[in-house]
Amino acid sequence: MSARSLRTAIAFGLVLCLASCASIQARMFPRPLVYYVRNVTVIADARLPLDLIAGVDARVSAAIAATRPPQGAERVVLMVKIDRLDHGDGARRRMERAHFTVTATSVDTGEPVAEGKYVVNAPTDDPRFARGALAEEIAARIRFDFSLAHPLVRSVPAPKTLSTRLKTDPEIVSAPTPLATPLMSGGSAPVKPALAAAPAVPTPPAAPKPTPVEMAAPPVLPVTTVEKPAYPDQPTLPVSAPKPGTTVEQGASGTVRLGGGCDPTVATDCLTPKL
Repeated sequence: MSARSLRTAIAFGLVLCLASCASIQARMFPRPLVYYVRNVTVIADARLPLDLIAGVDARVSAAIAATRPPQGAERVVLMVKIDRLDHGDGARRRMERAHFTVTATSVDTGEPVAEGKYVVNAPTDDPRFARGALAEEIAARIRFDFSLAHPLVRSVPAPKTLSTRLKTDPEIVSAPTPLATPLMSGGSAPVKPALAAAPAVPTPPAAPKPTPVEMAAPPVLPVTTVEKPAYPDQPTLPVSAPKPGTTVEQGASGTVRLGGGCDPTVATDCLTPKL
């Protein structure tokens, strides 16, 4: 019995914890307000940086311009007052923190209809981007609470640095534009000085055009025919005649004698077959 009661108590405690967390989250992130925001004004103390004020004003104004007017919503103007700047706690002790107040005033009645106090932290401590990041955090919180659209970011292409002019070419110097001379009250327009006319220079007569001459035809060389030398007729050997330089003549029979010495260098007919 005690174990069952303990489990019931633990489950009931978990339900209470979840309900409390949900209520805290609902208070931290309330439902955004819907107004027809017409304009915004950002004010701050003179000790606060001017670039932060200008950054918040530019971002919220761009969001107002990008938002479609809701049907039947009350027309209001926003006043953003940056109260002070300090640094965060713990891990954010090196990052700036802004405390600001936003008041929505009705255009029709001139009475404030909504007011909220906010605290935002810069996401970086880099001095090059800290002010811009803090201005974006302030503008993002205002956009969320007043249902403003996020403006589109348009990238501007960098100017082209490619030039077709060579380094050795002289630099192009543009002629200065003459300044306009203002007219004096009650006076007439300034009279330009008359320029002296240049003396007329006689133009020399043009030279007569040469008469076209017919081109001569190229010389024709006679074609010389080279006669081939006549070679003497070669004697025609009969079919039955033996051809010199062969070991066995055509149509002949011979025998090979083995044994007896024969030196081809001495006897010219050593290799000739004997009939």
